[in-house]
Amino acid sequence: MRILIVEDEVMIREGLSKLIKTHTGHTVIGEACNGQEGLALAVRYRPELVITDIRMPVMDGLQMIEKFHEMNLPVHVVILSGYSEFEYAKKAIRFGVEDYLLKPLAAEDIVEVLERIRNKLEDEEEKNAGTPEQYIRELLYGCRQSKEKSRRMKLNCGFGTSQYYQLYLGYFGDGSVAYEEEIHEKLNQLKNAVPRLILHVAADKTRRRLICLAGLPDMAETPHLLCQLVERRIVRPYKKKNDRAVWAMTETENWEDMACAAGKAGILIKESMSLTEGELITSARLDEVKWKEFHFPSDIVTDIKSAICKGRLEDIREAGEQFIRYMEDGPYREPEMRQAYLKSIYLLLDTTREIDADTFSQLQNEDLLTKCTEAVTLKELEQSCRDGLALLCNPQRKREDISNYTIKRAINHIREHYKEGISLEEVSGSLGITPEYLSTLFNREMGENFSAFLKKFRLSHAKRLLKGTDMKIYEIAEAVGYTDSKYFARVFKDEFGISPVDYRQMD
Repeated sequence: MRILIVEDEVMIREGLSKLIKTHTGHTVIGEACNGQEGLALAVRYRPELVITDIRMPVMDGLQMIEKFHEMNLPVHVVILSGYSEFEYAKKAIRFGVEDYLLKPLAAEDIVEVLERIRNKLEDEEEKNAGTPEQYIRELLYGCRQSKEKSRRMKLNCGFGTSQYYQLYLGYFGDGSVAYEEEIHEKLNQLKNAVPRLILHVAADKTRRRLICLAGLPDMAETPHLLCQLVERRIVRPYKKKNDRAVWAMTETENWEDMACAAGKAGILIKESMSLTEGELITSARLDEVKWKEFHFPSDIVTDIKSAICKGRLEDIREAGEQFIRYMEDGPYREPEMRQAYLKSIYLLLDTTREIDADTFSQLQNEDLLTKCTEAVTLKELEQSCRDGLALLCNPQRKREDISNYTIKRAINHIREHYKEGISLEEVSGSLGITPEYLSTLFNREMGENFSAFLKKFRLSHAKRLLKGTDMKIYEIAEAVGYTDSKYFARVFKDEFGISPVDYRQMD
């Protein structure tokens, strides 16, 4: 199953995600900290199951579930609740909530609930088996068909006298549910526009696709007429809109080749990634494209790395957007584009791994590499990159688990004055509290004492400067608050097991 977790408490959210990945074969496709984020991710990624808390800021869990209901999102829901919220949680029954998980969460309870939901999904799929829509979906899943089953499928769809077939595949990505339903209805209306046309439309809601399979009589003009109607009614009216699908069409005269035609339609959509005109994609049109020779923008990538090392958020944003604009200046072939975006995400991960363990961990939790690998459109590739850049450029997320206001103020003071010879006494004095009280707060909230935090903060900035600038060692020492460069080098080596000079020379 594809699972979305919506929970405002970081430890619970990340712990549940890790538990699902460790103890089950299911996939966590996203995490959100409130109902508003959860709704956006559910529309974008179409999970089969949403596990959500009830009480959250901005939009609570019940409000989000109600939106699912209003939008007819085909999603199963499990509620997270404490004993005090259990009666409140029961209100969600009218919106089709499947089950409840009570906090604190136990691994065996989670596995048991997920198994029940999985069995229910399999039962639903079995009930639909044998319908034309299910048969058509199986084509796209690449399911092997025996000759007998293929024959029954053809008869069940009513294609007994058809001599020619066209398959239209639309990928909706994060398009709205209303738009998808509108197109579904328009495709069905084509049955009345073409004489002797047999047409079936099936939705693959998990992967956000519509499949239209048409059986046509052996008439020279009819296939061309249907293609014209699809372009005029389904494709072109939405060319200028952000909310639009990507469409591909394949055709065959042999029913036995239908699975191959379906696979080819998926490949056409994938290969047309950098084409943004919004036309119906066919093999003939793809063959006419004049592809540009691709050169990886190494200079832009170097700028991104340098900006990360220096901690310059605005420079990170600008260099990131410059990279995205460069990639839009195609058309480039799909493997080259995907590889370039994967390299950009590896860059974010590799750079933060060295200099900022907290941000590196957050980037890993975003699962950007998987999103990039699974992206179907250029828009989705760009979004995977922007998600990483947004996290880097939002330092507040680094400490979203720090609840103590005094500690936040203390850390802000360190950020502003770490280059100076600040001390526990100076910071506590600026906050109007005693050094003993600030020391206690630091140990309780941060899990380490003030001196250890200040040292790590300074050395983290030193790493950025070593990798991202040509400053001399003594200049870097002074820039991060050490007046003695030899003492700085000794502290650096004690912390990381390597001298500043050797660290700078590392790849």
